[in-house]
Amino acid sequence: MDWLHHYEEDLQAVFNKSSSIISGFPEPLAAQGLAYLDQFNVFKAGSNKNYICYLLPFWLRDEYGITPEAARTMSAGNILLMLYFFLQDDLMDDRESPASGKLPLANLLYVEFLNIYRPLFPPESPFWSYFNRYISEWADSVTSEKTRNYFVQDRIRIAHKASPLKLCSTAVLLLTDRIPLIAECESMLHEVLITLQMVDDYEDWEQDLSDGSYNCLLALVRSSLEAEDFLTQGKVKDFIFTSSGLAAYAGTAADNHKRLEGYSLNIPHLLSFHLVLVKNLEHIASAIEAEKQLLQGGGLGYWLSRHSNL
Repeated sequence: MDWLHHYEEDLQAVFNKSSSIISGFPEPLAAQGLAYLDQFNVFKAGSNKNYICYLLPFWLRDEYGITPEAARTMSAGNILLMLYFFLQDDLMDDRESPASGKLPLANLLYVEFLNIYRPLFPPESPFWSYFNRYISEWADSVTSEKTRNYFVQDRIRIAHKASPLKLCSTAVLLLTDRIPLIAECESMLHEVLITLQMVDDYEDWEQDLSDGSYNCLLALVRSSLEAEDFLTQGKVKDFIFTSSGLAAYAGTAADNHKRLEGYSLNIPHLLSFHLVLVKNLEHIASAIEAEKQLLQGGGLGYWLSRHSNL
């Protein structure tokens, strides 16, 4: 995976930089922040991996010529902003969680993100107009997702949940005087972010069904059943395992990749990363279909397939 392993040294430097920044917070916020960072540290076993957040500046560096130090700085900025927005998500998802435990840390992270980007872009720079738009897109998306079926009706708003990620790609293109490429880069990232959310939502659908959180797969199930208000685990499993629904779901991700290949902007590692996401969904869908075929072939055939090494 060149899109990942090629950048291990850079990522180590980025997480060290992020850790150093957070270590400067007053206690107990420094300890809280470092523990939260560890939950997403690519080098920690069992952590959540937000690869596109960490790596996008490096994928763009290779093609558009920003310095290695600038790419590392932007990646650290991405991580700080990611933690800030994840804390916002935590507060919105868990209304019983006391804000006093998360808001102070979130605001320190936000200020440190600004400290990274302000020296790069003066107040009159168009960067700050993009900044305002991306934050507005995020706010609109997370506010309306429970009342509108984005996956079926307005799919781009799924990508808008992660709109702040576009700040680093826009920053790179502004710094290298490639402003006309910004709109196309935004569109490419939308395709990737939609598929990334689809993968996450397949993995999380049971928890999201229990919590009442918006989920792309559940939205597709509701649409197919015309059961907008109520779903059960049984209905979802029937859609996935009996009605071949996951094949259609994976097909949507494959269509995203076809569109991604049609763009002229050259970011090969972004396409490679997206293809991994698509292949994961396709593999899961194919495995379900193969299992179903074995079951339909009868008990003996299924038993033999499971014990063929005996």
